[in-house]
Amino acid sequence: MKKLKTLAAIIILIFISILWYRWSYPDRWQHLLHPLEYKELIVNASKKYSLDPYLVTAIIYEESKFSPASESRNGAIGLMQVMPKTGRWIAEKQGRQFSVDTLYHPEENIDMGCWYFSFLMGKYKDERLALAAYNSGYKNVDRWLKTKRYKTINAMVEDIPYAETKQFVLRVQKSKKFYEKTYPHVFTRE
Repeated sequence: MKKLKTLAAIIILIFISILWYRWSYPDRWQHLLHPLEYKELIVNASKKYSLDPYLVTAIIYEESKFSPASESRNGAIGLMQVMPKTGRWIAEKQGRQFSVDTLYHPEENIDMGCWYFSFLMGKYKDERLALAAYNSGYKNVDRWLKTKRYKTINAMVEDIPYAETKQFVLRVQKSKKFYEKTYPHVFTRE
């Protein structure tokens, strides 16, 4: 019984400590929940491909939580969750050598993911459609647009047929706003 009381007291102290830290250091708490890693790589690739670095950061956060070893159940790899087949296509377009191991390297993965997202932005001219294509594949987005059942892009985005893709678009947009608020002067937009 004494061990149980001691354990309960420790758990309560830990809980109180967490609450105290959260209230005493709200900025640091947010930084713990939403880290910002690979800043220099994000800045370089964002600038190279004319992307918003806060958007790139949000994509990385939602795709991998900044884990370069991250692998999805569908086979996507690395920080920006690039599929090997897509990575091979990107490498071909960029004129670089490719191996699947490349996708585990933060610099290569961020560069390839940003190149691909820039390609999608050029194709769709809309961040939400580009995000949907990044998540589900551009052929799906092309098919949705060809149906012409949507009067506006907003209507199409609200009615994305894949729940996972719709949630991805919403989560990235929310994370982008969160990163802009939590790290307001980290990135400069030119």
